[in-house]
Amino acid sequence: MILWPAAVAFALSVPLPASPPPSAAAALPAATVAAAAATASGTRAITERAVLAELNRARADPAGYAGRLGEYRTYYRDRLVAVPGAPVLYETQEGVAPVDEAIAFLGRAATAATLAPAPVLAVAAGDHRAEQERDGAVGHAGADGSTPGQRVSRRGGGAYVGEVIAYGSDSAVDMVRQLIVDDGVPDRSHRALLFDPDLRFAGVSCGPHPIYRTACVIDLARTEDGQSRFAAVRRRDDRRLAQVSRAEGRAGG
Repeated sequence: MILWPAAVAFALSVPLPASPPPSAAAALPAATVAAAAATASGTRAITERAVLAELNRARADPAGYAGRLGEYRTYYRDRLVAVPGAPVLYETQEGVAPVDEAIAFLGRAATAATLAPAPVLAVAAGDHRAEQERDGAVGHAGADGSTPGQRVSRRGGGAYVGEVIAYGSDSAVDMVRQLIVDDGVPDRSHRALLFDPDLRFAGVSCGPHPIYRTACVIDLARTEDGQSRFAAVRRRDDRRLAQVSRAEGRAGG
């Protein structure tokens, strides 16, 4: 069985900080990365719909998800994780400590609203993921230095977005689980962002990565297109005024 580091992950919260938090990337042995990348052809497909469904499953029942993490914890042997049926043996940075933290966090967490799919966010997430599929980069900065908010803005949305990215998972279940466990991320920013009750929309893009086998970019926002709530209300009012104006015009004619 191939030894593979637990999913490398990056997160930017709302509002966006200046730089991504530390990740496992710096600790990856080159030989391990090369060996794991060679297994890419056998990696199960990770679909956007499956990732969003798994994330909403966790938000809808945090306590139930904590129970699933309790079972996952039993697969640890010190810092190694052997998940039944997984094609790789995961190597974590911290062992079970972040799993125990996540279980405690979920035990206190309230149910959060379902994240609805948002086309603008999904397209922006896809832009970034496709670029990293081509150049093998990781993290939130685009090749041109763009931020998640700038990429959403280019697609007609706004800059009020958060973004999480995970690399190296072999299924949607593992992708979401690694983001919630947040091994190697001291402030557990992925976990906090994914359970933020104010976030209501998400756009997901998953696919191959030339170094880490897989990548999944998730852009999240309070509004469907990442605009501020004030802007969303103003646009809604503008549409209503336009509808009234057209109705009055027809009545007058």
